Amino acid sequence: MEKIGRYKITTELGRGGMATVYQAIDPSFEREVAVKVLPPEFLHDPQFRERFRREAKVIAALEHAAIVPVYDFGEDEGMPFIVMRLMKGGSLADKIRDGKYQVNDAAEVVIRVLSALEAAHKKGIIHRDLKPGNILFDQYGNAFLSDFGIARIAEAGATLTGDNILGTPAYMSPEQVQGDKQIDGRSDIYSLGIIFYQMLVGATPYQATTPAKVMMMHILEPVPNLMKALPDISPQVEAWFEKVLAKDPDDRFATAKETGDALKAAMRGDLPPTRESVRRPAADSQRTVIDTTPSPVDRQTPPPSPPSGTPYPHTASPHPIATPYPAAAQPAPSGKRWLLLGIAAFSLLCIAALIFGGLAFFGSNGSGPLAGMFSNPTSPATVAVPIPSDTPEPAETLVPTNTPETVEQQPPVTQPPTETPPPTETPAPTLTPTPESLVLGGADKIAFISDNDIWIMNVDGSDPQKLTNDGAEKTRLHWLPDGSALTYISGKCAWQLDYPSGHQDFLACFESARYLDEFIVSHDGSRVAISLNLELFVLPFDRESLLNARSRSDLIAIGDCEALTPLRTNTGTSVAVTQVRWSKDDTKLAIKVLAPQGGIQVDLIRYTDISSCQYTNKIDEFPATRFHIDNYNKTPYIQNLGFDGEFLFAMTSYTRNDGYGYLYIYNTDQHRADSKLAPVGLCCYRDPQFSPDGRYFIFAYQPYEAGAATQLYYVPYAQLTTGATFEPLPLPDGVFANPKGKPMPALRPVTTP
Repeated sequence: MEKIGRYKITTELGRGGMATVYQAIDPSFEREVAVKVLPPEFLHDPQFRERFRREAKVIAALEHAAIVPVYDFGEDEGMPFIVMRLMKGGSLADKIRDGKYQVNDAAEVVIRVLSALEAAHKKGIIHRDLKPGNILFDQYGNAFLSDFGIARIAEAGATLTGDNILGTPAYMSPEQVQGDKQIDGRSDIYSLGIIFYQMLVGATPYQATTPAKVMMMHILEPVPNLMKALPDISPQVEAWFEKVLAKDPDDRFATAKETGDALKAAMRGDLPPTRESVRRPAADSQRTVIDTTPSPVDRQTPPPSPPSGTPYPHTASPHPIATPYPAAAQPAPSGKRWLLLGIAAFSLLCIAALIFGGLAFFGSNGSGPLAGMFSNPTSPATVAVPIPSDTPEPAETLVPTNTPETVEQQPPVTQPPTETPPPTETPAPTLTPTPESLVLGGADKIAFISDNDIWIMNVDGSDPQKLTNDGAEKTRLHWLPDGSALTYISGKCAWQLDYPSGHQDFLACFESARYLDEFIVSHDGSRVAISLNLELFVLPFDRESLLNARSRSDLIAIGDCEALTPLRTNTGTSVAVTQVRWSKDDTKLAIKVLAPQGGIQVDLIRYTDISSCQYTNKIDEFPATRFHIDNYNKTPYIQNLGFDGEFLFAMTSYTRNDGYGYLYIYNTDQHRADSKLAPVGLCCYRDPQFSPDGRYFIFAYQPYEAGAATQLYYVPYAQLTTGATFEPLPLPDGVFANPKGKPMPALRPVTTP
């Protein structure tokens, strides 16, 4: 197959019992995608075809930052297909095979997946087949939940597969094994608990010679003792784990959000341990009493092999949990246990033929970056098991809506109205700007992000103040040219945060968009560059027009330059843009584009002149053949771009902790790069930026030592390579405690009358 729809097939990624997945090129956006196609042998089977259609609709209805996004859905010559984002980071199954996780890294993945489950569960959609192969990673190491192909709508009566249990034995909840048709989101929470155990230990907790025996172990065996497998695990994490794997769903956390919040508390040491996590019965009498102090995690090793992350800090929580969670439910008393054994025996007779016949849903003989879209051949198979005939059928079927799920982590406004949205209800902090502030490099203030909130301080690090308290994820922090306000992106909206009042309001919102990657105003304040769904729009900065814009077509209507709304080459091809920097005279743009190179998709910086309202005069492109970035052939990503507005660009390699790496400076005037600069240490840096006058340089630095906090430095640029000793800016305790935090510092320009 060479083409399906408009998509040019490049290679087959994998083939399973349900679908075949191809890697392809979308010529409209010059990007690589994954195309999932129904096998020809099922084209005339209405049951399989309808299941395939349902998968597309279910995924399309689930818009969330941690769910694999769907770009397109259709048919080509009677062959249905789904087009989705190509996940290049492999699956969790791949990563577990490469080695066990440290507890802080495993918790980070689980918390992110729980946020995706929360969005799905709110729509009444249960995944029902959570396993490592269905958790995928993008090129930046972010986890995504995939493959809702066998998800059921909660309380649905009729199913496409008849009276069958769908799932993978190693990860099925007890109620799923017993064929309970009233399964809710707590079943997914149980499955994720099994995955958490596997990430830490390297194997699932229940092991047996047949899938049927594994399924029965979920019902009859006690909750695994995580401390027995990992003696250094904290009692708080053990308490969380016991509750997640409780046999009775009523004994688990009620929601995915509650589960995630409790895990965060456990990692901080705030979740009280249960009796069972402190004292185990006779079977574990050799470890009767366990210290309740949170234990340290493994230390990292220094270069040349960068570690995957630094330990999660055990800091005090401002909101401790006062009430201990009840201990997880253990196997039933003898009377109930015999009843369960009878049910188990009956179920075993019913399921044996199907299991040993090898029935599987989404099985696969392939591997690769989309391994989670079909079962890995080395992973437990997804099986269909008959439900006992006397299981009652619910009376009605719930159908998922097509309304996109509002991203949970957003500033405290539920949804912008159709007309001009009102200011947010969040009370603004009282801020007192420092009179006659110190000015260095043409800037007097530094704004940065810590734990998803915005802070501001003087350029010498004094007078730090927290501007927001909503905890919503924020990116692309910039100052307006007059220094009166900050702009940032949260969810699908661009926001303005006034300083010093702290007032927040919308600048633009695009509810139907999949991505809003950039919103940056030119130095003269007349234009704005917006990256929407990877298309770049360069428009007049008209606040009223932008406030009323809600879609791509609205941005096109605002534009005054056809070639820049959206940005297209002289052949009419769209350019996939994710980041923008303006030159000082606002006649040029430095754009970060996604482009194929050497058989892979890479981040490239293109510096181009747009003064003639055209995208034709490319001044430079790098790194490409200009210079080498460490490990660029494996991780070709540029997390953040610094630009002095004239000739100098700063960037870092993708070495560890979601974008910290070696520091590089490139000069477009001389076409020369300074590689692996070490103003503080050799590694690791991120978010380098030049001051407004180009004479100073700000960057985040994270030492390799385990537990070392990220630091901010603001130093004279001309002294970077002199060997001078620099001191970090003083910061409040707890700022940048997360080793994967993204400070994204922004320097406020000092305006002259």
